[in-house]
Amino acid sequence: MIDDGVYGLHFEAAASRGGEGPASVEGLAVLRGGLILGSDPHGGVFRGRYHYDPACGEAVVEVQLAIPPHGVLLTGLAAGPEGAFVDVSGRFRPRHPISSAVVDIAGAPVAVELRFMGPLAK
Repeated sequence: MIDDGVYGLHFEAAASRGGEGPASVEGLAVLRGGLILGSDPHGGVFRGRYHYDPACGEAVVEVQLAIPPHGVLLTGLAAGPEGAFVDVSGRFRPRHPISSAVVDIAGAPVAVELRFMGPLAK
């Protein structure tokens, strides 16, 4: 089961741009009724869907990440002057208060941690 609410996100890639070691960034997401909307402090915005798969006890997440013009992901992917869109999917075992998984973002593994911050107002 996935609770609707506000989630804090922590993203970490094994190698940062320039190969200086691990890179990380925080983000925020709202999950409600199967929809996800979130962002990071560098202008990246992601939208998508999620559902719970009871057969395997996992949350299935599919989002499209919009990278702003000249944006650079923590993996080193540079968007260029037009920006870029990247499809991302993953599976998380819902655990409170923290759930984590490794997802593929444009060919690079990124660890994602979701922290349940609180429910949405009804």
